[in-house]
Amino acid sequence: MPANRWFPVSLIASALMLASFTAAFSDDTAKPVPSPKTDKSGEPKIKAALAKLSLADRPAAAAQRYCPIMDTVRLGAMGTPVKVVIDGKPVFLCCSGCQDEAAEHGKETLAKIEKLKKATAAIAKLPVTDQPLAETQLFCPIDEGSRLGSMGTPVKLMLEGKPVFLCCKGCEDAARENTKTTLAKVEEIKKENAKAAPPGE
Repeated sequence: MPANRWFPVSLIASALMLASFTAAFSDDTAKPVPSPKTDKSGEPKIKAALAKLSLADRPAAAAQRYCPIMDTVRLGAMGTPVKVVIDGKPVFLCCSGCQDEAAEHGKETLAKIEKLKKATAAIAKLPVTDQPLAETQLFCPIDEGSRLGSMGTPVKLMLEGKPVFLCCKGCEDAARENTKTTLAKVEEIKKENAKAAPPGE
């Protein structure tokens, strides 16, 4: 009689253990989480490098985002950003190799940083899914040399099913007038940006 009374309890306990075991291997947990070694975006490496800056320096580096000398290279992509002070203002560089040029052209460097900050803030106003696409492009295909974000939030067009970002609405007509030329220019810009990126990025 005592054995029969405890038998259902044993079954319930076993069922609960089985349910817990099954939940541990559900679809949500089975999905692989990208690690720094498998993530091709370079973001884990960049975040780790920026985390080595002091807490006081991180906001300024985040606002600048790019090196003023190699302006297509993200701060942190080449290791912990190098901090220098020019005219009493902190400047972050992608590597020590940019120090001499930054110091030699101090006023230009500081002016470039202000433009980078403005562009970074403008791109941040795009939808989260569009921000990495705009950063892959970085420059307008119509107004050559015009950095996306330098004239406010970049304008997004879809040409032949592909996203294209422009520096301003004034470039829309030209971009639509010859879509193939616009798309070819975007690809050219992306390739140039990729060449400037550190190996492995």
